[in-house]
Amino acid sequence: MTGDTAANRRMKQIEKVVLGVVAGAAAAIGIVDIVALTMRVIALATDEAIVVNGIPLMDFPAEQISEASAQVTSAAFETLTLTATGLSGSIRGLLITASILTALVAIGICAVVAWLCVRVLVGRPFVRSATWGIGIVAILVVAGGLLGPLFESLANAEIVMTLDITGLPVFLAVLDLSPLGWGMALAVVAGAFEIGQRMQQDTKGLV
Repeated sequence: MTGDTAANRRMKQIEKVVLGVVAGAAAAIGIVDIVALTMRVIALATDEAIVVNGIPLMDFPAEQISEASAQVTSAAFETLTLTATGLSGSIRGLLITASILTALVAIGICAVVAWLCVRVLVGRPFVRSATWGIGIVAILVVAGGLLGPLFESLANAEIVMTLDITGLPVFLAVLDLSPLGWGMALAVVAGAFEIGQRMQQDTKGLV
């Protein structure tokens, strides 16, 4: 019995260490994402020259790549990164909105992971704040995953029309429904936590 008790204590200590590391890592990643988002928003709002990444291209050949090796039959660029000046406030607003929506997904997930680790460490994981947190992250995942690329595509389209760049698609958005699936999965987890909270309260009432 003594050996089993000592082994259980060591296992609990290991679990606490692992949970602490995960919580710290999630919090650190969330803070880095917040700092990066803040810097990006400030740059988009104040800089004269703005760097725009991921502007989609269609059938732009990369001849220098295909000509570099006889084994390469064809090569093409899929996205374009450009730096432009004099962009309008509406373009900056669309880019800022897209950046915020995209970043909120990672920030929300990191916050919930850190909070759940803390709740497990204190022995009370099934609390209303955890349920609400997971539910909010589910909404953020769907909103950020679907609306973020949409706002980015709108910004790219306005950039192409403003700069009058020939050869680039005026509007091209890639529809990815995986965020909807992730959001639904997180909603199910939130429901499971809600059931766990009720069972925890019922158990307390029986004691």
